[in-house]
Amino acid sequence: MFKYVHLPADVPISIPTGMTRFKCLILIEREISNDYRNEVSAALVAAGCLYALAWGLDCSIWDDAVDWAFLEHYDYGEYPEDKFVMTTWHDNETLEETVDFAKHCTEYSNVKLDDILVLDFSKQERSDFIQKLYSDK
Repeated sequence: MFKYVHLPADVPISIPTGMTRFKCLILIEREISNDYRNEVSAALVAAGCLYALAWGLDCSIWDDAVDWAFLEHYDYGEYPEDKFVMTTWHDNETLEETVDFAKHCTEYSNVKLDDILVLDFSKQERSDFIQKLYSDK
């Protein structure tokens, strides 16, 4: 399943129904407040995101935010191994390279993550473009 969510402003996030064990491609092309980044990261972890890939502005900060959200979700203690969230950031890659990585290089242990949520923090909605990039890879 491919789900795309365009977020041109810092609005409350809602993970689409049916997304439980999924990867999330986070595309950042606008400034985002730290509080909102943390809110989105916590929502991803709570919803069952198992692999978060960040690309664009401050993508390494997003990587850290998801890591911290994961640790906080389990009160900085023990956690189920099958709930661990892998994170990567892609600051020196093109969008096309990152989408290719998201499609082909995100196995989670022995689980193939077929479901992907794309969070697009940009001014322009581009669901058709991103979905075509993903399906063409």
